[in-house]
Amino acid sequence: MAKNKKKRKGGQYKPQSTSLNVVDELAQLASEIAQADDSGPLWGKLHKVLLRSSVDAAIAAKIIMHRDEVELSNAVEQLQAGDAVTLENEAKEPSSEDVSFETKKNAMRVFRNRLKYMKLDQESKLGVGPLTGGKEVKFDSIAAPHDFSSDVWHILAKEGQLIDDGGGFYRLP
Repeated sequence: MAKNKKKRKGGQYKPQSTSLNVVDELAQLASEIAQADDSGPLWGKLHKVLLRSSVDAAIAAKIIMHRDEVELSNAVEQLQAGDAVTLENEAKEPSSEDVSFETKKNAMRVFRNRLKYMKLDQESKLGVGPLTGGKEVKFDSIAAPHDFSSDVWHILAKEGQLIDDGGGFYRLP
């Protein structure tokens, strides 16, 4: 008996990008991100291009997560020079002097609001009705809002305003 051979449905063949094309594409996206007001979709494109490049995945993830334009431009320069990509301020510990009081105050306000709305959302799913005694929801921790950089959350944890549970999760003391 003959085996059924399935035909592959073809599509457009996309040739593999050479390293020079990837570096040029990275440089172009970096300049577009620097000039754009709303650069959200561009960061998504940049992530895909970084994964095709010779940049280490951990370094690419840090650049994308923090949306760090300075590190991105440094990475592009290192790629154009043919060097291995390293982060410049990788070992730098954030200090509370780097973040203003207003930023920390706004970050705590955003954190408390996010915590409050998450609790309300979870309690609304418990089926609290006139004849049932709904339970109060208790959270261990929540993921830090992406409105502020991770440095702000680390500093707030170091100052004792938040407790760092690891993995980007924080809770109120």
